[in-house]
Amino acid sequence: MKLKHLLIFLSIIIFITLPIKSDVIFTEKETTEFQVADILKYGDNTIVLQIVRNLSGGNCSETKISFRVIYRNGTIIPIDLPMEELGIQYFNFCTVDGFNPISLKAIETKKGNFIVVTYTVAADVNNPFTYNDYLMLIGLNGTIYSKTLMGPSLIDSSNNNTWRPQQSFIYPNVNNEQGFLYFAPLSSGLNDVNSNYSVTQWTINEDGIFSKITDMVLVFQVQPSVVSTVDGGYMFIYPNITTSQDPYSSQSGLYAMYCGYGSNITREPVILYETIMTLDIINLNCVISYSEVGQICLITIQPNSTDPNPIPVYIQVKYLSLGSVFDVKHVYATLPTIIGINQLTDPQFMITPLPFGGYFYSVVQTTNISSDIWGFVLDENGKFNPWNLSYPTLSDSNASRQILTNNTLVMLKPIVGQNWSIITTDLYKIHEDYGYGNIFISNTTPAIYDSIPARETNPLKITYTIPIVLSNGTITIFQSNGSSNPGIVRQTINGLNQKYVTFNNNTVSIDIIESTFNIPDTTYYVMIENNFVSSLLYNEPLPGLSSNIIWSFTTLPEEEKEKEKGGGSKIKMFFDGIYGKVKLTETGTAYFDTLNPDQIIKFFDNLTKELTDAVTAVTSTRITTNYRFVIDTSNIESSSKQYLLSIRIDKPKSASERETTFIIGDLKAMIQNMNITVLASGSSSKYLEPLYGYVTIPRWYENPVNIFELILTVIFFFILTILCIISIYYDAKKGKEGNEGREVNEESEDKSNHFKIYLYGFNVLSFVLDILFAKVEAGSVKIIFFVSVFFVTVPYVIKLGYVVYIILSELVREENSEDSDQLLGGQQDGSQGQQDGTQGQQDDTQGQQDGTQGQQQQEKVTIRKWLEDSKDHKIVLVMLISLAGTDVGVLDIFNFQFCGYKFDIKLSKKFERRIIIGVIIGIIIKNMPELAVRVYFLSKAIDFSYLSILTPLVSLIKVLSIFINCTKLMKTKDDDS
Repeated sequence: MKLKHLLIFLSIIIFITLPIKSDVIFTEKETTEFQVADILKYGDNTIVLQIVRNLSGGNCSETKISFRVIYRNGTIIPIDLPMEELGIQYFNFCTVDGFNPISLKAIETKKGNFIVVTYTVAADVNNPFTYNDYLMLIGLNGTIYSKTLMGPSLIDSSNNNTWRPQQSFIYPNVNNEQGFLYFAPLSSGLNDVNSNYSVTQWTINEDGIFSKITDMVLVFQVQPSVVSTVDGGYMFIYPNITTSQDPYSSQSGLYAMYCGYGSNITREPVILYETIMTLDIINLNCVISYSEVGQICLITIQPNSTDPNPIPVYIQVKYLSLGSVFDVKHVYATLPTIIGINQLTDPQFMITPLPFGGYFYSVVQTTNISSDIWGFVLDENGKFNPWNLSYPTLSDSNASRQILTNNTLVMLKPIVGQNWSIITTDLYKIHEDYGYGNIFISNTTPAIYDSIPARETNPLKITYTIPIVLSNGTITIFQSNGSSNPGIVRQTINGLNQKYVTFNNNTVSIDIIESTFNIPDTTYYVMIENNFVSSLLYNEPLPGLSSNIIWSFTTLPEEEKEKEKGGGSKIKMFFDGIYGKVKLTETGTAYFDTLNPDQIIKFFDNLTKELTDAVTAVTSTRITTNYRFVIDTSNIESSSKQYLLSIRIDKPKSASERETTFIIGDLKAMIQNMNITVLASGSSSKYLEPLYGYVTIPRWYENPVNIFELILTVIFFFILTILCIISIYYDAKKGKEGNEGREVNEESEDKSNHFKIYLYGFNVLSFVLDILFAKVEAGSVKIIFFVSVFFVTVPYVIKLGYVVYIILSELVREENSEDSDQLLGGQQDGSQGQQDGTQGQQDDTQGQQDGTQGQQQQEKVTIRKWLEDSKDHKIVLVMLISLAGTDVGVLDIFNFQFCGYKFDIKLSKKFERRIIIGVIIGIIIKNMPELAVRVYFLSKAIDFSYLSILTPLVSLIKVLSIFINCTKLMKTKDDDS
């Protein structure tokens, strides 16, 4: 595209909306002779003029593709693409038997308007059998998107292997996103009675790449007229003349063969029209009827007349998409006298169905460089309604005339020098225009150009002029993004989705979710597919709204009081960033498990981008993630796992950015209704669980469960404190009388005895937290559950075995000690007898001493003796051994007393050392790994509960206690020495 070679002289006159004639004039800078080869039109009333500059002395043109884009506001954009930029070989710019290998076709997608260029690539320009036809997709701004091979070029083997270019046809589907049908004759059987045709269907993706979806070969005796049907399929319509001698059998007829979208199977031919007369059918004009239900086929018949300028006869056939005919009639056309038909030489009669009913009927008298045109609007009663132009009006003889979707006629005036100009005029409308470009729609809510409150959730309503039923098409709401087309999809709903769409006779109601009209002072528009509703009478799809300029409306600006929301809120909004979570479906979770770490990061990045794009009006840095994910453990009844993913909404960086609460609401609404939003088509967002939505993670102090658990912890330690106070009070009250005779070490041990209540309580808390963590928290992170269960069970078994060992060792030690004492007792019988007298005297003295201390302190017994004293003691020992499996320090309870109750068991120093060693072993094999596991859990978790914080804290305290236990162990060794 070289704009520097052009001098644009533009008279901007809005030609589309004016009811009278208007002109647009453009001056080309280059002095080379040129002509307008064709005029292309689009649904939004944009038009494109193809410019061809012929080289003198030959049949070749300049080696570039030139076109002028004229937008509906009158703006003209010139585009010139040289051969080198196009990558097209030179011979494409030369005509062959009057045919130009290069042709331009208009095509529309949801992304915008494009041009499809046909051209040929030759491996050997001297060998036509190496020629292949290609398609190139070009944007109206000159951007080249893609090139696609269509197949071998047409070669006429019966005519010296002559190359016959530009024999293919492109037929856009009635629904833009369904691409087009490519129809091309094949070289094989070209001149046979029946000819072969290659028929392929193509779509165009968002990147502008052609994709073939079906292909087939059809055989026809006469090349058919192909028309898109309202239901998205295609109809192949062809005449047939027979030579039957039976005067009552049909001699002429019109037949149709239907092929559905995406199908390579055609249905059996159906009869559209038959007659016993032999007709000279000279033209077929078959189109979708935008003024009545179904399609129209206008048959042009040359009358058998001696009149030098015979007026053609027209037969109108109305039929449904699958070929059912519901009306056939003759269209009467008695020409107005103003034409002066008898004074014309070889005039052309043209008739074209109009969007608002009737036909544009024109008579054309052509000279070498120009044409005189008489134009009228012919209704079905034979009445000619005049146009707003003069009779005749001078027009260029090369370029075709186009009728736009709003009933506007566009013609090219004769070229004068380097100036070309077009003239436009609105033609008379047979049916009433309600402003929607669709006579079947009479009213909508909101109305065209209406204003509604932001975040409005009142249903959209569409009132039709005839009774309807819902069908399989979609209605889509877009947010306008300025000049770009299309806009941002806010909501798209299939007509058969009864959750959101209802109807009553001729009115359709579409439910709106909270996030759809979420931005104040913004324009939105609605587009409707042709198959969204069908006629109740015929069950035939009705035309929709395919333009973004028709049904549009605007949200009201946000009121100041809503912005402020009371004092201090503007300050608060800068601190309202929040974490939240979304859930993957079971399918999404299964897919997520197949990803490697790099792919997981890409999945998160895609998800945050898709969520940002879906919410709109949010900067890319607002919706972020820390790439954390956990398993959802809330549904214990489900046998399959589902992941929860962390999604953060950061605080706004300026007052103009949307508040976090609005973004939360939009995300929740869009995910819960994702089947009608763009999230359903996202590469990552399509795996989100709609029922879950977006759930915010409350701050620690905002979670009532955390507060409740904190209160329980406080109550637990309060109970321990009460028990400690009771113990201190009891010993203080009951132990005064024995204090004089007690040593300082015993008094110190009694004081520390009270605070062992906290130690035992802490051990109980630690054990309970271990179980709760494994049951409640650990399952949410991969492997953590199994590791947690391992470090609850395996260390327990090891410590339990160790406890049993030291208990048995203590019992064995006591038994050996008794045997030893018996042996020594036999040897000392003699000396014992000698001392009996002395001992008796001492007994009298001892009995006189104060017995108070003896009453308070019973004599300590061995474990063996303690077990033999009562069967209950055996049960208590079993319970203590079981508890000691959680913490070996539980065995220290043999030295513990509470409110006068104590075990009074005599333990060896070795046994006490073994208890300390067992505690240290427990810290090493259990608490240290547990601390590491719980810290790892915190690094992966997305929701930090009170339990997840308390458990590593308790583990840390247990680990630090190893230093105290090591000190105690060293002290016991020093005491022994």
